Amino acid sequence: MRLILGLILLSYTNSIAKPVREGALITELVSSKQSIAPGETIDIALRIKHDKGWHTYWKSPGIVGVPTGLDWKLPEGFKVGKILWPQPEAVKMGPYDAYGYHGEVFLIIPLTASKSVEPDTKSLIQARASWMCCSTVCQPAFADLKLSIQISKNNHPHKNTKWSNLINNSRSTFAKTNKSWKTTAVRKGEKIILTLSPLENGKPFLPKSPYFFCEDGLIHSDKKQSIKILPASSIEFRLHVSEFGPENPTHLKGIFYNKNGLPDDSGAPPIYISAPIKNS
Repeated sequence: MRLILGLILLSYTNSIAKPVREGALITELVSSKQSIAPGETIDIALRIKHDKGWHTYWKSPGIVGVPTGLDWKLPEGFKVGKILWPQPEAVKMGPYDAYGYHGEVFLIIPLTASKSVEPDTKSLIQARASWMCCSTVCQPAFADLKLSIQISKNNHPHKNTKWSNLINNSRSTFAKTNKSWKTTAVRKGEKIILTLSPLENGKPFLPKSPYFFCEDGLIHSDKKQSIKILPASSIEFRLHVSEFGPENPTHLKGIFYNKNGLPDDSGAPPIYISAPIKNS
């Protein structure tokens, strides 16, 4: 009997979420809540901790790099949403500029339990994470990760985990809907001129190191963005079209923010831009 109980305890212990070291990264699945109720959605996240000098990539890395991916193995009654990516920064892969992350980052994934899952049980969420981690060289790798989650009753209070604030901080970096700028994008051959002009409802804050993070590869990440501050606090970007971008794009889409991906004392938030492209 003791042997059976010991094997059960060992099996459960092995199913608990554990960080995995692979190359220059530590990865693990973490949850914002200690439990999930039937019919509820909570935030879980892929936590990535990079060794100093190393980085991984955003959903649209630029001309080099590969975005981090998750291949899920879910128990019956669970589903996950797409990765919700925090604000990226400009990174270097050797001599090339790209978009990614360093330090510690949390890629958020909405996890939903169906109304049919049974309360007072535990479920095991599993995923294979894959990535490209780079410094002066690159390390493609993967890790098999697990997260044990308690299923609670609907009226049971959900306690936060030690990861809740960090996951919420990651959410707080998401780009805001553009309510401050009038945007125009004019294509001239292999360049696109993006102009942002303040709308009539006020003077928006301007980041100190303005940068445009293109979300679909249309803009060449390794060619310098020419930036000009125009009268009346307008700003003009001259951007180079990438040969690796989408064919016949209709919109210029991405995030307007600081190049280092961090807030400054200007108070400017990251702004999501989707500007129709006109050909000149």
